[in-house]
Amino acid sequence: FQISKTASFSAMSKVGGSGKGLSYSGRQRPKNLPPIPSNRFQKSGNKEVYETKNMENAFVMRVDMPGCSASSFVYRVEEGKNVHFSAHEPDMPEYSHDGRKYEGTLVCNPAVFEVKEAKAELVDGVMWLTVPKIPRKEEPEHYVLQKMLKLKITSDMFR
Repeated sequence: FQISKTASFSAMSKVGGSGKGLSYSGRQRPKNLPPIPSNRFQKSGNKEVYETKNMENAFVMRVDMPGCSASSFVYRVEEGKNVHFSAHEPDMPEYSHDGRKYEGTLVCNPAVFEVKEAKAELVDGVMWLTVPKIPRKEEPEHYVLQKMLKLKITSDMFR
């Protein structure tokens, strides 16, 4: 999967990310990268801005979009392999706040995922995107039995 950089998201994700490039789990993250910003007011749970999970039957992506309402949320499948999503937070002029805008594209392999069946919803400022996997038929077990017959051919056999 690739998450295209369009405002808040970028590159490949294994576990989650800050929207600032490649995303790594704590053990994989190179030590020379700057720290991932986090919400210091959050007391529990994954502190990444987004996270992905490759499950048995689907790929699931969770993206924090605080302040966005379900009515501003839009998603669509493009080119049979891209799931594009966007939402915006309303402006609040009384606080001199221009609403934040979120936008991203998840690029899927159409040979592995049923991209046209992708579903997304925004619940309490969190987007949940699910892309089902194409069911794989298990290969029937093929057993090839091969018996080798060793014969020692001697001239006595041809008499």
